[in-house]
Amino acid sequence: MPSKYLSKLRTILKWVFVLAVICVAAQAGRLIHSRLTARTKERPVRVRRPIPYTVTLRETVHAPDGTTTLGPEYTHSVRSDGSTLMRSVGRGSQRILYLSTGFQVDTNEGTSTKSSMRMPNWNSASWQRDPDSKCVNSLAGKPMTSPPETFLGEEIIAGYRTAKIADGLTTSWHALDYGCALVKDRWEFSATEVSEKELVALVAGEPDAALFDVPAHYREVPPSERILGPKKECPGCNEHSQKVFQELDEAYKRLAAKPQ
Repeated sequence: MPSKYLSKLRTILKWVFVLAVICVAAQAGRLIHSRLTARTKERPVRVRRPIPYTVTLRETVHAPDGTTTLGPEYTHSVRSDGSTLMRSVGRGSQRILYLSTGFQVDTNEGTSTKSSMRMPNWNSASWQRDPDSKCVNSLAGKPMTSPPETFLGEEIIAGYRTAKIADGLTTSWHALDYGCALVKDRWEFSATEVSEKELVALVAGEPDAALFDVPAHYREVPPSERILGPKKECPGCNEHSQKVFQELDEAYKRLAAKPQ
């Protein structure tokens, strides 16, 4: 099993967005895509507005032979209207935007392409962690994952008061006074195979508007073409990866729409 997960870690260094999608399939309910699926069925009631912030982290991968590899840089932004952004910058730059208007727009900044979809029964409260729950529940009052994450206590990380949360292979630390912004996480695939994200910067307040801007000249394409290019070449992909791309394209066909 360790070699299987190490292969996934290596994939993230070459195919940043690809692994993010694959991890969603492998870690059901933990990441934001699976949260959307669960919450759209529940139709939760929004409780209050989220706390806006922008946080940037850098990943380091520790291999069994003791070597370390610098991974991508991640930015996560939350606006007070409920819109969120996830951006990864490594071998390429990609963004996932979930807009308060009910649209998801994913972009590839290197190829100036985008994939836009309607999000049925959108409710941004289900995407935002509630500091009053030690960050394990959403602002809609529901657990962020199924089964729920485990609160392990408070710790000071990089000078911030955080909630330490466990979820399977992952331990994460969320800043309690900054809208539960993620300031550190650690994926332990084995005793010697670890991926860590460490804080680069945390800025309170409304994010830079440019982070959410999608240039008008970006070309609309299906997810597989946006990630892999028009020839859809993926030398680092396996059968599971190809299945993920197929599922993404099928969802895009059902939900594709021009954002308003």
